[in-house]
Amino acid sequence: MMSSRAALLLCVMLAFSVSTRGFTEAAETAPDSHRFSYELNSDMLRFDGLSAAFWMGWQAAATSLFAVGLDGASAAFGLNGPDQWFGRCALLAAFSAAGAVSSRAFSITAHDARHMEAARAIGSSSVGLVRSDNGKAMTIGEFFIESFNPAIEAGLYLYYKTGATPKEMARVAGIGLDTNMLIAESISARIDRGEGHVTDCAPYVLNKLWGVPYFLETGPTSDAANYMSTLNSQGWSPVTGSAVIALNAVSCVLSGCFLSLAKGVFAYIVDGRSTVRPLSIGAGGMTVFWPELTTWLNPTCVSLQVSVDAAWQDTAFVRLGVDSPVLGNSGTPEVTVGGTVWLAGLGLGMELTSHFQGVPFLKGNMEYRFNDLLSAGVEGFYGQGNTMRELREYPNGPGASGSLKIRF
Repeated sequence: MMSSRAALLLCVMLAFSVSTRGFTEAAETAPDSHRFSYELNSDMLRFDGLSAAFWMGWQAAATSLFAVGLDGASAAFGLNGPDQWFGRCALLAAFSAAGAVSSRAFSITAHDARHMEAARAIGSSSVGLVRSDNGKAMTIGEFFIESFNPAIEAGLYLYYKTGATPKEMARVAGIGLDTNMLIAESISARIDRGEGHVTDCAPYVLNKLWGVPYFLETGPTSDAANYMSTLNSQGWSPVTGSAVIALNAVSCVLSGCFLSLAKGVFAYIVDGRSTVRPLSIGAGGMTVFWPELTTWLNPTCVSLQVSVDAAWQDTAFVRLGVDSPVLGNSGTPEVTVGGTVWLAGLGLGMELTSHFQGVPFLKGNMEYRFNDLLSAGVEGFYGQGNTMRELREYPNGPGASGSLKIRF
């Protein structure tokens, strides 16, 4: 059973959802600021390591190519007219199917790469991948190629640590699904920035609902089963698969990204507009976007995060998130506050996440726009493992990365 805190939070969000019309109308009158964007960051060039960030970065790039392809095909086949809705529906279905296959391969590879990163972070002496049919060792590149076949299980990750604690094992088992949530969260952030496209629907829904089939699986190789077992062995309130599945489903259907994409798909079929406008309420120069809900698997609890983005014209972008444990260890909520300010083409951003114990997690970034098409940036992050966020997002510890972004 979910705690009273979780039930209250979900009731608040359900009540909030009745105001959808107000958000929708605000979004309809908002300017269409969509641009395709292609980002190349330093993690994507680390072919020696092939980390989860590597696969997540290239997945985002592939999604951008699908967006360009759909718009090009719509124009080439003359499907932009109001009476071409059936053709647009068929075209979107084809691109969505191809996008789902591509996204699954990148997502499951990032998923297992992050499992292995967490295993190394807890001090495992042996970490690797093996084929699911014969147990032979395989590289992560081979795992990626096999992942394009949805009819088979590409492989299994294995790790070994003498005396691993239930908390450490729960961290390794749960971080894979957290990676899928991060992919969905990145799509949500891009839509709020005005870069949404209907081809974002397949990768978003695939990753956001990953936890549903994930927790239906049983057996010795099921990470979901192992996660629940190791979490429950710590003596917290019982965690069940049905409760986590319900949280994942509710997190998806009440999230602003899902609602924006659903409305965007309908708009594309009806009038041919492929851009996705985020649901928002505007007043003066301020815009507040519909909240995003995310279910996270942490070493001692399952938590539900509600995050809200807001923008002040083109000058400032702020974020507030509250991540509250709802299953397992009912500890203190975790709060994230941050923002980015733009001054004459220079963007300076900072985020702070605190569990109100020890050193908080800090992330800073700087981006410079050379012109409307090209920008470069750098991002750094630091923490001492005191927050749920850094354990699931940055298992390798503090670091930095650079990026180059092209808009067209």
